[in-house]
Amino acid sequence: MREKIIAILFVIITIIYIILGAFLFLNIQLMETPEIIIDIEVGEISSNEAILHATININNPNGFEIVAKNLEVVTKTSDGFEVARILIEGGEIGSHKSMIFTKDVFIAFNNHNPGLLTSKITGEVGVNIWFIKKTIPLNVGVVTSIEKIINEIVAPSINVMAEFADITTDGIVLNSTIDIFNPNSFNIYLENISTIIETETGEIVGNLDIIGNIITAKSYSTLNINGKLLLKAFNAEMLIFNMSGVAGAKIAGFKKNLPFSIQTRIKVPDLEEMILSKDKPTFLSVKLDEKFTLNGIIFYVMLEINNSYRVDLLFKNITFRIYTVVDDTNNLIGENSKIEEIFVEAGKSGFSSSEIFVPFSKIFPIDWSIDWIMASATGRVTIKGVDQSIFLEIRGYHSVHPFT
Repeated sequence: MREKIIAILFVIITIIYIILGAFLFLNIQLMETPEIIIDIEVGEISSNEAILHATININNPNGFEIVAKNLEVVTKTSDGFEVARILIEGGEIGSHKSMIFTKDVFIAFNNHNPGLLTSKITGEVGVNIWFIKKTIPLNVGVVTSIEKIINEIVAPSINVMAEFADITTDGIVLNSTIDIFNPNSFNIYLENISTIIETETGEIVGNLDIIGNIITAKSYSTLNINGKLLLKAFNAEMLIFNMSGVAGAKIAGFKKNLPFSIQTRIKVPDLEEMILSKDKPTFLSVKLDEKFTLNGIIFYVMLEINNSYRVDLLFKNITFRIYTVVDDTNNLIGENSKIEEIFVEAGKSGFSSSEIFVPFSKIFPIDWSIDWIMASATGRVTIKGVDQSIFLEIRGYHSVHPFT
């Protein structure tokens, strides 16, 4: 009797397991496809590489546990260059739960256009309970655009400063300093840089040829450039520097060019600041001599010019004057304004002389106790072809013995 009961129980249990297995088999066969969210992002870009963030979020809508395995992400550029092959370790996903699988990998584009990246994700999601096994293959494609990242590359900040350093017969020596700041997280390089310098009226007076340079990420760089301008730049009030070139960006091995154009203005210095520099010696002197005659005195005035500059100078509107000096009061007694212009080449000397006759009648009414006779030479100094000029006066004193 006992054996019969055991046999019946065994049959009942077997039937129950068969029924449960059938329901389980049916449930698994009707397994809902899990919801899969895939995110492929490129971030932390430097000059040589970037980081690819791969995220796979799998949601299990079934009433039983599933397993994700053999997950692989292959990312290529639009021209088919493979930039990454990522293997992601899978795992078990509980009933009605989600699991996120992530992995980061360094990538380089090796000069292939990274504007659009296509990622193919493969793997399996399945269940394996007792003798029941079911898997669903994954084969999903994702397109990632990083055009926005590329287009958000910031052009370098460029500031140009310039000063007139010297004047020569060939032109004005210009010293320029170009300060550059790279705000990006990757290196940029400058090339094909040219600077055209023109006046406010649009007349070109010079240019600068600048050798390119690499500006490292988040850093400053300074370029010191020397150039020359035409002497007629002194005729302008303002000089305009029009600089253009290409700022190239190297993004994880991919190069992108950013044309740039900037404009800087500098005020033209007064010619006096250059010609009458404190670093230069005095270059004018006046000498005075006299000869007595029955009717008056003939004064011999000579202006000597020692041009210590590297540019030719022109002296014009020259006037010689003779004064008597009594108790620090100057009294004009004679002058000559018909003096020819003097052109003095760089590094050479020039002279001009004049005879001024002063009758005694102009001297005696003033004072018998004349302290000095003073000779004055006035005129304007300029550079040939330059409108600006400098007013100068040089004086020389001479004792006339009969009046001392």
